[in-house]
Amino acid sequence: MKRRVRFVVYFVIIFVSVYAQNNPTGLMIDLLKNTDRVFIGGYHSSIEQKDIGSAIEPVQTAKILSEYPVLSWIIPDNGRNTIQSAYRIIVSDSLHLVQKGIGNIWDSGIVNSNKSISVAYIGNPLQPNKLYCWKVKVITNNGGESEWSDIKSFRTGKDLRPYQFSSEILVKSAENPVTSSIKDDIRLFDFGKAAFGQLLVRLTSETENDTVIVNLGEKVKDGRVDARPGGTIRYQTHKLALLKGTHLYRIKIHKDRRNTLDVAVKMPDYIGEVMPFRYAEVLNYNRKLEKPDVVRESVHYPFDESASYFHSDNDILNQIWEMCKYTMKATSFTGIYVDGDRERIPYEADIIINQLSHYGVDREYSIARKSLEHILEKPTWPTEWIL
Repeated sequence: MKRRVRFVVYFVIIFVSVYAQNNPTGLMIDLLKNTDRVFIGGYHSSIEQKDIGSAIEPVQTAKILSEYPVLSWIIPDNGRNTIQSAYRIIVSDSLHLVQKGIGNIWDSGIVNSNKSISVAYIGNPLQPNKLYCWKVKVITNNGGESEWSDIKSFRTGKDLRPYQFSSEILVKSAENPVTSSIKDDIRLFDFGKAAFGQLLVRLTSETENDTVIVNLGEKVKDGRVDARPGGTIRYQTHKLALLKGTHLYRIKIHKDRRNTLDVAVKMPDYIGEVMPFRYAEVLNYNRKLEKPDVVRESVHYPFDESASYFHSDNDILNQIWEMCKYTMKATSFTGIYVDGDRERIPYEADIIINQLSHYGVDREYSIARKSLEHILEKPTWPTEWIL
């Protein structure tokens, strides 16, 4: 009896798992994945697209700028050699209608095609400053007709063209140090990896006369943040006058003269200025300071850590893979592939190398497209590499 019950439970679990997967996933419009999300200052908020008009604080959301965008999805995993044979897409300006399976803006009908990437929207031109919803179902050789996908919403911008590229919103990830140490009342925090970002630190003062020093840098020397790292390796020092009580302080990154020239890619106002650093150092502070009190907000293009995986029996090769994968995330901080922090300028050869590498670690294509669109308008050097 116990054996029979166990078999039934296993069967139900497997059946539910397969059934739950019988619908398209990973919906993208103009190659953007996060059009249904609303952000505040680089962080995903609880605000829904339909409620943006009632938000008090400034919000950010990726906007579609094409009148005729393209739609993409991942077909259901119905076993090996699954092939899509047809699809149906509906687009609506009403969540209620799309929930009922009505596409009052566009209903493609059943289209016999195996195409699931960049399928052209061919309804009436989309209207500016409007919220739309869409979903898709497919027919495959293994699963037959699928269920409808989850509904995906998107908002259009104010100036639409037949074709105009769109991009994701830059985001922040809050990170605490991996290790910390104290030497001669100097507290050194190591985040383990360098990232372009900003620093928050929670400090306490019994008076209003205390001043601490906060140093940020990419390099250490003799247990200290290296104040003379050489070249364009970054270092900054900041004086911070404390208020009475306990407060969370944001360290204001100094502007660099070279990488903020007119030709450089600028950081958006909702993010603010950033610098690359791995280490943070706090001086002239005699109270307890723990790792949770120190936060680095790393800035990057949206990145799916689970989209790729590699592991081998060679530890060095594994480390190289992880470094390359992380580099794609860390260097995406402007939303365009740039040379780094020296100039923050896109170069053709660098873009192509970045593009090919990024494709290998994430299902992300819009930053490459934005970078290529950028150099069509603002070309730099021709490609130096053999392509």
